[in-house]
Amino acid sequence: MHTDTSKFRENRAPENEFKENTMINMISCKELYQWMTEERDFIIIDTLPPEFFQSRHLANARNACVFEITFSDQIREIVRDVNTCIVLYDSSTRSRGAESAAKKLSSHNYTQLYVLSGGIEEWEGSGYPVIIEGPEIEEEPILADGIHLVDCSESRLEWAGRNLFKKHFGTISISGGEITVKNGEVANGSITFDMRTIKNCDLQDHQENSLLIRHLKSDDFFDVEYFPTAGFELIDCGVLVGATPGSPNYFIRGNLSLKDVTKEVSIPAIIVPGENGSVRAQASFDIDRTEWHVSYGSGKLFEKLGMHLVNDTISLELFITAR
Repeated sequence: MHTDTSKFRENRAPENEFKENTMINMISCKELYQWMTEERDFIIIDTLPPEFFQSRHLANARNACVFEITFSDQIREIVRDVNTCIVLYDSSTRSRGAESAAKKLSSHNYTQLYVLSGGIEEWEGSGYPVIIEGPEIEEEPILADGIHLVDCSESRLEWAGRNLFKKHFGTISISGGEITVKNGEVANGSITFDMRTIKNCDLQDHQENSLLIRHLKSDDFFDVEYFPTAGFELIDCGVLVGATPGSPNYFIRGNLSLKDVTKEVSIPAIIVPGENGSVRAQASFDIDRTEWHVSYGSGKLFEKLGMHLVNDTISLELFITAR
């Protein structure tokens, strides 16, 4: 199943907005190759992370990753004279790394800055030579088929609850689960939460912390003595077509069981391959706790609560590693 992502994407600036607000000299692949053959005096900077630079790069290029905090310091080590001509390149027209680098360097008074149009993708696609020093890095790795068991030591559920004046947050351990992948896509899955492990991470005073945890475990909230576990069972999982890295690439539906209630929830999620064939997943979503009979302090159900009023919304964030 594949789903359009348009309604889930954040608002993004128009593609040309960055260029309109920043003076950038663009240089074509043909022009740069001519500069090289004429042996002009300039320095080429590859702005990609080191692993991509080590895979392939332009001849005589130096590497300074624009995403690193020390980027400007790295450039100063490579190019000490701010009047030096610098050509910056990125991966392709889809990425703004070289433009971002030019903006940073301009703010540090570098005066001759050029960005290679189309990046290394257009350069190589136009038939110009590159230096290949390592294997090509797979940009869109595929999930490994099979049943992946949840690694409970590297997985967790984070929670946050609020009222008008404060916010409490903490974690709940995961005691089991699995993710099934077929044909490179998630097909099935389940997760079990150990409600007995609920922790608070914001209260530093031990007595206040213990009091809150005792309250959360009581029948006012999660009634852990009678409902020691909660769970999520996947119903359906659809790929979000056109999703970019760092944004949800799946939209999942499943049954969330909490206390004596099981209700369907729909959640955007990021699910990607991890190391050694593992699966990594992250999802953030809100629930109305009253729908699962967690009723303490709800303005829907009680009047004249005073300081005992608690927001109905609980925010949940899930981090999963399955191997």
